[in-house]
Amino acid sequence: MTIPIIDTFNRTTLLAVHEGTRATVNAALDAHVATGMAIVADSVASDVRGQAALCTAVATAVRAFGQVIVITDGKVPLTAGLHRGHTIVQMIDREGARHADDLTDVPADWPVLYLGDAARPAPAGGVRLRARWSGWTAHVHPVDTGTGHAVEGNVLAAIAAGALGVHEAFGAIRNRPGSDAGWRTITVNLWQPGTSTDGPELTHAPAAWWIVGLGHLGQAYAWVMSWLTYADPSRVEVVLQDTQRVVDANHSTGLLTPVKPVPVRKTRLAEAVLERAGYDVVILDRRLDHTSRVLTEDHHVALLGVDSLDPRRLISGVGWKLAIDAGLGVGPADFNALLLRRFPAQVPSDEVPGWKENVSQQRRAATAALADLERRDPCGSVQLAGTAVGAAFVGVVTACLGVAQGARAALLGDGFDVINLHLQTDDVDLAPATREVDVVGGRLLPVSDRGPAISGTAAGEGS
Repeated sequence: MTIPIIDTFNRTTLLAVHEGTRATVNAALDAHVATGMAIVADSVASDVRGQAALCTAVATAVRAFGQVIVITDGKVPLTAGLHRGHTIVQMIDREGARHADDLTDVPADWPVLYLGDAARPAPAGGVRLRARWSGWTAHVHPVDTGTGHAVEGNVLAAIAAGALGVHEAFGAIRNRPGSDAGWRTITVNLWQPGTSTDGPELTHAPAAWWIVGLGHLGQAYAWVMSWLTYADPSRVEVVLQDTQRVVDANHSTGLLTPVKPVPVRKTRLAEAVLERAGYDVVILDRRLDHTSRVLTEDHHVALLGVDSLDPRRLISGVGWKLAIDAGLGVGPADFNALLLRRFPAQVPSDEVPGWKENVSQQRRAATAALADLERRDPCGSVQLAGTAVGAAFVGVVTACLGVAQGARAALLGDGFDVINLHLQTDDVDLAPATREVDVVGGRLLPVSDRGPAISGTAAGEGS
């Protein structure tokens, strides 16, 4: 049986097809394979925040670039996340990157991302970036600018910094007209985007979460939650809701999806990761529909990452004490734009203007590469023309914002009805919350930014 091209094609490579920078689909695939970047981390990987930044940078980079080289101490065991129990070098291998002792084999024109205070000489010629984190804020800037310590922020800021660094490296090689990605300083404040306002320390987080949709965004949410170091994760309930099975193409945006995955349900991928983290996981293999309701005593923070409007219109009727919907751009101009909506809100979900049934759909792309494909595979051309492009690093930044806003609502009760952020232009629009929420009734549980102590040998080392 022939597998449809839509089930195999890399969603980030699709960017070149949609924007018309490659004459054929095969040329876009070849160009993707030829790209590369390097990631450098020194002592920053000695605590959970540095490990989260490193693993996130590696996982998002291998999905955006054809080749990734990582320079770090590979013997350090990982204490949280998808690869907990393995060494850093094992994580690098499993993700499909290559470990190295120095930058000798790194081509001069590759972007190099330094995490924290890492300092290794690199050949002149390419973009050289540094990612760091402070409080709730992720920072990325050229290596010869900026000050500050890398490990003063919480783990959410560290994860966002790793993903944001890859975003900037990707933007630099994409070299879009008018873009200064790779040469600018960019920050993402997870507590209050677009400002320098910082929140309190992340000492507590909600005891119940509900993830709807386990695709690009849902897997990013699960990735982020796998790094939250609750004192007793067994007291934290996480509901996972989806009906789909993974396909090859999901690897390009889904951080939990391996290369050439077995076609299991997406909920099972997330369940395996979150149960290893110690959470109490509940599976719902059903769609969100008009019958979906939560109990009065439920105090879950719902995190929705769905790709259609029908379930979004239903959010207000489900009864969640707090629901945060996340949406991403779909084309070359806005794939790195994100929009978060919080409910309950002054405007209920079925009255959001952009979610009305008569809203026009995204125009299908028409480029030379798609025209070439149409001559050989008409159905495949139509499918790719109507498929959203995507990049894993955008999903991770979005998930960090969603989890951070869930934590903010639990800690203080406030937040924002709308957060509109474009990573390309660094534009931010906020709408303050118009309704109070009550997720504290479901308990707040202590978390530690520093995570468990790192000692001993990782499980499976040397295997």
